[in-house]
Amino acid sequence: MKIFVIGATGYIGSVVAERLQADGHVLSGLARSDASAAALSDMGVTPVRGAMGDVAVIAQAARGADAVVQIATGGFLAQALETVDAAMRTTDAILDALAGTDKPYVYTGGTGMWLDTGIMIPERVVTEADPVAPPYFYAHLVEIYRKLMSTDAVRAIILAPGQLYGRGGGYIGPIARLFNGVRRHGFVAAVAPGDNAFTYVHVDDLADLYALALNTPDTRGLFIGATDTVPQMEVARAVSRAAGLGGEVKLVDYPTMRELNGRANELDFWLNCRASSEKARTELGWQPRRPGVVDTLAQLPKPLDLGTVYPEPKRQAAASRVSF
Repeated sequence: MKIFVIGATGYIGSVVAERLQADGHVLSGLARSDASAAALSDMGVTPVRGAMGDVAVIAQAARGADAVVQIATGGFLAQALETVDAAMRTTDAILDALAGTDKPYVYTGGTGMWLDTGIMIPERVVTEADPVAPPYFYAHLVEIYRKLMSTDAVRAIILAPGQLYGRGGGYIGPIARLFNGVRRHGFVAAVAPGDNAFTYVHVDDLADLYALALNTPDTRGLFIGATDTVPQMEVARAVSRAAGLGGEVKLVDYPTMRELNGRANELDFWLNCRASSEKARTELGWQPRRPGVVDTLAQLPKPLDLGTVYPEPKRQAAASRVSF
Protein backbone atom coordinates (compact mmCIF):
# COMPACT_ATOMS: atom_id res chain seq x y z
CA MET A 1 0.00 0.00 0.00
CA LYS A 2 0.88 3.64 -0.37
CA ILE A 3 0.54 5.06 3.15
CA PHE A 4 0.51 8.72 4.16
CA VAL A 5 1.90 9.16 7.69
CA ILE A 6 1.56 12.16 9.99
CA GLY A 7 4.25 12.07 12.67
CA ALA A 8 6.71 9.66 11.05
CA THR A 9 9.83 11.27 12.54
CA GLY A 10 8.81 10.99 16.21
CA TYR A 11 9.58 8.29 18.74
CA ILE A 12 6.56 6.16 17.87
CA GLY A 13 6.33 7.24 14.26
CA SER A 14 9.87 6.33 13.28
CA VAL A 15 9.45 2.78 14.59
CA VAL A 16 6.04 2.41 12.97
CA ALA A 17 7.43 3.68 9.67
CA GLU A 18 10.27 1.18 9.85
CA ARG A 19 7.80 -1.65 10.52
CA LEU A 20 5.46 -0.67 7.69
CA GLN A 21 8.35 -0.40 5.24
CA ALA A 22 9.47 -3.88 6.29
CA ASP A 23 6.03 -5.08 5.16
CA GLY A 24 6.67 -3.58 1.73
CA HIS A 25 4.49 -0.49 2.05
CA VAL A 26 5.57 2.77 0.38
CA LEU A 27 5.38 5.75 2.71
CA SER A 28 4.97 9.48 2.38
CA GLY A 29 5.08 11.73 5.43
CA LEU A 30 4.03 15.21 6.49
CA ALA A 31 7.07 17.46 7.04
CA ARG A 32 6.65 20.87 8.64
CA SER A 33 10.33 21.89 8.33
CA ASP A 34 13.41 21.35 6.21
CA ALA A 35 14.89 19.25 9.03
CA SER A 36 11.81 17.01 9.13
CA ALA A 37 11.86 16.65 5.35
CA ALA A 38 15.52 15.64 5.44
CA ALA A 39 14.87 13.13 8.23
CA LEU A 40 12.01 11.58 6.27
CA SER A 41 14.14 11.31 3.15
CA ASP A 42 16.87 9.59 5.16
CA MET A 43 14.23 7.09 6.33
CA GLY A 44 13.12 6.37 2.77
CA VAL A 45 9.85 8.26 3.28
CA THR A 46 8.74 10.81 0.66
CA PRO A 47 8.31 14.22 2.36
CA VAL A 48 5.07 16.16 1.93
CA ARG A 49 5.69 19.73 3.02
CA GLY A 50 3.05 21.05 5.40
CA ALA A 51 1.84 21.00 8.98
CA MET A 52 -1.18 19.81 10.90
CA GLY A 53 -4.10 22.01 9.97
CA ASP A 54 -2.88 22.54 6.39
CA VAL A 55 -6.12 21.19 5.00
CA ALA A 56 -5.36 21.35 1.28
CA VAL A 57 -1.98 19.64 1.61
CA ILE A 58 -3.27 16.92 3.92
CA ALA A 59 -6.38 16.23 1.83
CA GLN A 60 -4.37 15.87 -1.36
CA ALA A 61 -1.88 13.49 0.28
CA ALA A 62 -4.70 11.43 1.79
CA ARG A 63 -6.54 11.12 -1.52
CA GLY A 64 -3.37 9.87 -3.20
CA ALA A 65 -2.75 7.19 -0.57
CA ASP A 66 -4.25 3.78 0.10
CA ALA A 67 -4.25 4.46 3.86
CA VAL A 68 -3.52 7.24 6.32
CA VAL A 69 -1.72 6.71 9.62
CA GLN A 70 -1.83 9.66 12.02
CA ILE A 71 0.58 9.35 14.93
CA ALA A 72 1.09 13.04 15.74
CA THR A 73 -2.23 14.38 17.01
CA GLY A 74 -1.39 17.81 18.37
CA GLY A 75 1.03 17.54 21.26
CA PHE A 76 1.46 16.71 24.90
CA LEU A 77 -0.30 18.31 27.90
CA ALA A 78 -0.49 22.11 27.51
CA GLN A 79 0.86 21.94 23.97
CA ALA A 80 -2.31 20.08 22.96
CA LEU A 81 -4.38 23.12 23.98
CA GLU A 82 -2.47 25.23 21.47
CA THR A 83 -3.24 22.90 18.56
CA VAL A 84 -6.93 22.09 19.03
CA ASP A 85 -8.07 23.81 15.84
CA ALA A 86 -5.29 22.28 13.76
CA ALA A 87 -6.04 18.83 15.15
CA MET A 88 -9.75 19.11 14.39
CA ARG A 89 -9.14 20.46 10.86
CA THR A 90 -6.69 17.65 10.14
CA THR A 91 -9.15 14.92 11.07
CA ASP A 92 -11.96 16.58 9.13
CA ALA A 93 -9.75 16.93 6.04
CA ILE A 94 -8.76 13.25 6.14
CA LEU A 95 -12.32 12.02 6.69
CA ASP A 96 -13.56 14.16 3.79
CA ALA A 97 -10.72 13.04 1.51
CA LEU A 98 -11.29 9.35 2.22
CA ALA A 99 -15.10 9.45 2.31
CA GLY A 100 -16.70 6.65 0.32
CA THR A 101 -13.42 4.79 -0.26
CA ASP A 102 -13.34 2.48 2.78
CA LYS A 103 -9.63 3.18 2.97
CA PRO A 104 -8.17 2.77 6.49
CA TYR A 105 -7.50 5.84 8.61
CA VAL A 106 -5.47 4.84 11.67
CA TYR A 107 -5.57 7.45 14.43
CA THR A 108 -3.38 7.37 17.54
CA GLY A 109 -5.02 7.86 20.93
CA GLY A 110 -3.75 6.69 24.29
CA THR A 111 -4.79 5.17 27.59
CA GLY A 112 -4.47 8.65 29.08
CA MET A 113 -7.99 9.18 27.76
CA TRP A 114 -9.17 7.06 30.73
CA LEU A 115 -7.11 8.62 33.51
CA ASP A 116 -10.03 8.99 35.91
CA THR A 117 -10.88 5.27 35.98
CA GLY A 118 -8.46 4.50 38.79
CA ILE A 119 -9.32 7.34 41.16
CA MET A 120 -12.11 5.64 43.09
CA ILE A 121 -11.21 2.03 42.20
CA PRO A 122 -7.41 1.85 41.86
CA GLU A 123 -7.38 -1.73 40.56
CA ARG A 124 -9.89 -1.01 37.78
CA VAL A 125 -8.72 -2.20 34.35
CA VAL A 126 -9.73 -0.12 31.34
CA THR A 127 -11.21 -1.73 28.24
CA GLU A 128 -12.54 -0.31 24.98
CA ALA A 129 -16.07 -0.51 26.44
CA ASP A 130 -15.32 2.21 29.00
CA PRO A 131 -16.36 5.76 28.07
CA VAL A 132 -13.39 8.05 27.61
CA ALA A 133 -12.96 10.75 30.24
CA PRO A 134 -9.80 12.68 29.34
CA PRO A 135 -7.99 15.44 31.24
CA TYR A 136 -9.06 18.90 30.10
CA PHE A 137 -6.14 19.43 27.74
CA TYR A 138 -7.30 16.41 25.69
CA ALA A 139 -11.04 17.15 25.87
CA HIS A 140 -11.27 17.91 22.15
CA LEU A 141 -10.16 14.35 21.39
CA VAL A 142 -13.59 13.14 22.56
CA GLU A 143 -15.11 14.90 19.56
CA ILE A 144 -12.47 13.41 17.25
CA TYR A 145 -13.10 9.93 18.66
CA ARG A 146 -16.84 10.41 18.13
CA LYS A 147 -16.37 11.39 14.51
CA LEU A 148 -14.08 8.47 13.83
CA MET A 149 -16.28 5.90 15.53
CA SER A 150 -19.50 7.14 13.89
CA THR A 151 -18.33 7.27 10.27
CA ASP A 152 -19.38 4.57 7.83
CA ALA A 153 -17.63 6.10 4.84
CA VAL A 154 -14.09 5.60 6.13
CA ARG A 155 -12.54 2.54 7.78
CA ALA A 156 -11.53 4.39 10.95
CA ILE A 157 -9.25 2.70 13.47
CA ILE A 158 -8.11 4.19 16.78
CA LEU A 159 -5.08 2.63 18.46
CA ALA A 160 -4.70 3.62 22.11
CA PRO A 161 -1.22 2.72 23.42
CA GLY A 162 -0.24 2.60 27.05
CA GLN A 163 2.88 4.30 28.33
CA LEU A 164 5.74 3.71 25.90
CA TYR A 165 9.17 2.22 26.49
CA GLY A 166 11.96 0.59 24.51
CA ARG A 167 14.68 1.66 22.05
CA GLY A 168 16.07 4.22 24.46
CA GLY A 169 12.68 5.78 25.09
CA GLY A 170 10.90 8.97 24.20
CA TYR A 171 10.50 12.24 26.06
CA ILE A 172 6.89 11.67 27.20
CA GLY A 173 5.69 9.59 30.13
CA PRO A 174 6.55 8.51 33.67
CA ILE A 175 9.90 6.92 32.76
CA ALA A 176 11.12 10.02 30.96
CA ARG A 177 10.08 12.21 33.89
CA LEU A 178 12.03 10.00 36.31
CA PHE A 179 15.15 10.24 34.15
CA ASN A 180 14.67 14.01 33.95
CA GLY A 181 14.76 14.04 37.76
CA VAL A 182 18.05 12.15 37.76
CA ARG A 183 19.53 14.62 35.29
CA ARG A 184 18.43 17.57 37.38
CA HIS A 185 19.11 16.34 40.91
CA GLY A 186 21.30 13.23 40.73
CA PHE A 187 18.71 10.97 42.39
CA VAL A 188 15.35 9.32 41.71
CA ALA A 189 12.56 10.91 43.72
CA ALA A 190 9.49 8.83 44.61
CA VAL A 191 6.34 9.18 46.70
CA ALA A 192 5.41 6.27 48.98
CA PRO A 193 3.78 3.86 48.72
CA GLY A 194 3.97 4.08 44.91
CA ASP A 195 1.61 1.15 44.43
CA ASN A 196 -0.39 2.97 41.76
CA ALA A 197 0.27 1.54 38.31
CA PHE A 198 0.24 2.23 34.58
CA THR A 199 0.13 -0.28 31.75
CA TYR A 200 3.07 0.01 29.36
CA VAL A 201 3.80 -1.15 25.83
CA HIS A 202 7.11 -1.66 24.04
CA VAL A 203 7.35 0.61 21.00
CA ASP A 204 8.18 -2.33 18.72
CA ASP A 205 5.15 -4.30 19.94
CA LEU A 206 3.05 -1.22 19.28
CA ALA A 207 4.46 -0.96 15.74
CA ASP A 208 3.37 -4.55 15.18
CA LEU A 209 -0.16 -3.53 16.18
CA TYR A 210 -0.21 -0.76 13.56
CA ALA A 211 0.89 -3.26 10.94
CA LEU A 212 -1.83 -5.71 11.95
CA ALA A 213 -4.51 -3.03 11.95
CA LEU A 214 -3.60 -2.07 8.39
CA ASN A 215 -3.13 -5.59 7.08
CA THR A 216 -6.20 -7.21 8.66
CA PRO A 217 -9.18 -6.82 6.27
CA ASP A 218 -12.19 -4.84 7.48
CA THR A 219 -10.53 -3.76 10.72
CA ARG A 220 -12.25 -0.77 12.28
CA GLY A 221 -12.93 0.60 15.75
CA LEU A 222 -10.95 1.19 18.94
CA PHE A 223 -8.11 -1.03 20.14
CA ILE A 224 -6.00 -0.62 23.28
CA GLY A 225 -2.33 -1.49 22.87
CA ALA A 226 -0.92 -2.07 26.35
CA THR A 227 0.81 -5.10 27.79
CA ASP A 228 2.77 -4.68 31.04
CA THR A 229 1.14 -3.24 34.17
CA VAL A 230 3.78 -2.14 36.69
CA PRO A 231 3.51 -0.20 39.98
CA GLN A 232 5.18 3.19 39.81
CA MET A 233 7.58 2.43 42.68
CA GLU A 234 8.91 -0.59 40.74
CA VAL A 235 9.49 1.62 37.72
CA ALA A 236 11.27 4.21 39.89
CA ARG A 237 13.62 1.60 41.32
CA ALA A 238 14.27 0.20 37.82
CA VAL A 239 15.21 3.69 36.61
CA SER A 240 17.50 4.06 39.61
CA ARG A 241 19.28 0.80 38.77
CA ALA A 242 19.58 1.79 35.10
CA ALA A 243 21.08 5.13 36.08
CA GLY A 244 23.71 3.40 38.26
CA LEU A 245 22.07 4.34 41.56
CA GLY A 246 21.57 0.78 42.77
CA GLY A 247 17.79 0.89 42.95
CA GLU A 248 17.78 3.53 45.69
CA VAL A 249 15.10 6.18 45.61
CA LYS A 250 14.63 9.30 47.72
CA LEU A 251 11.17 9.30 49.28
CA VAL A 252 9.47 12.69 49.27
CA ASP A 253 5.94 13.96 49.78
CA TYR A 254 3.68 15.15 46.96
CA PRO A 255 4.38 18.90 47.31
CA THR A 256 8.12 18.23 47.26
CA MET A 257 7.80 16.06 44.17
CA ARG A 258 5.92 18.85 42.45
CA GLU A 259 8.64 21.32 43.41
CA LEU A 260 11.40 18.99 42.23
CA ASN A 261 10.01 17.59 38.99
CA GLY A 262 6.69 19.24 38.23
CA ARG A 263 3.01 18.46 38.57
CA ALA A 264 3.03 15.63 36.02
CA ASN A 265 5.67 13.63 37.90
CA GLU A 266 3.74 14.21 41.12
CA LEU A 267 0.65 12.67 39.52
CA ASP A 268 2.74 9.74 38.26
CA PHE A 269 2.72 8.57 41.90
CA TRP A 270 -1.01 9.08 42.38
CA LEU A 271 -2.91 8.16 39.20
CA ASN A 272 -3.73 4.67 38.01
CA CYS A 273 -4.31 3.69 34.41
CA ARG A 274 -4.37 -0.08 34.10
CA ALA A 275 -5.50 -1.30 30.68
CA SER A 276 -6.34 -4.52 28.87
CA SER A 277 -5.37 -5.35 25.28
CA GLU A 278 -7.52 -8.48 25.10
CA LYS A 279 -9.54 -7.10 22.18
CA ALA A 280 -6.43 -6.45 20.06
CA ARG A 281 -5.08 -9.90 20.87
CA THR A 282 -8.35 -11.66 20.11
CA GLU A 283 -9.59 -9.75 17.06
CA LEU A 284 -6.28 -8.83 15.41
CA GLY A 285 -4.08 -11.66 16.65
CA TRP A 286 -1.65 -9.24 18.28
CA GLN A 287 1.09 -11.14 20.12
CA PRO A 288 3.39 -8.78 22.05
CA ARG A 289 6.74 -10.49 22.59
CA ARG A 290 9.27 -7.93 23.81
CA PRO A 291 10.57 -7.93 27.41
CA GLY A 292 8.61 -6.03 30.04
CA VAL A 293 9.45 -2.49 31.08
CA VAL A 294 11.56 -3.42 34.14
CA ASP A 295 13.60 -5.98 32.19
CA THR A 296 14.07 -3.54 29.30
CA LEU A 297 15.35 -0.83 31.62
CA ALA A 298 17.76 -3.38 33.09
CA GLN A 299 19.12 -4.04 29.60
CA LEU A 300 20.16 -0.42 29.01
CA PRO A 301 23.95 -0.18 28.54
CA LYS A 302 26.21 0.44 31.53
CA PRO A 303 27.46 3.00 32.27
CA LEU A 304 24.35 4.78 31.07
CA ASP A 305 24.55 7.89 28.92
CA LEU A 306 21.87 10.05 30.54
CA GLY A 307 22.02 12.44 27.61
CA THR A 308 20.57 9.95 25.14
CA VAL A 309 17.99 7.80 26.97
CA TYR A 310 14.42 9.01 27.58
CA PRO A 311 15.54 12.51 26.57
CA GLU A 312 14.48 15.86 27.91
CA PRO A 313 11.02 17.00 26.77
CA LYS A 314 11.00 19.03 23.57
CA ARG A 315 8.24 21.13 25.09
CA GLN A 316 9.40 21.27 28.68
CA ALA A 317 8.27 24.89 29.12
CA ALA A 318 4.75 24.08 27.94
CA ALA A 319 4.50 21.00 30.14
CA SER A 320 5.65 22.95 33.19
CA ARG A 321 2.67 25.33 32.82
CA VAL A 322 0.15 22.53 33.34
CA SER A 323 -2.02 22.91 36.44
CA PHE A 324 -4.61 20.20 37.09
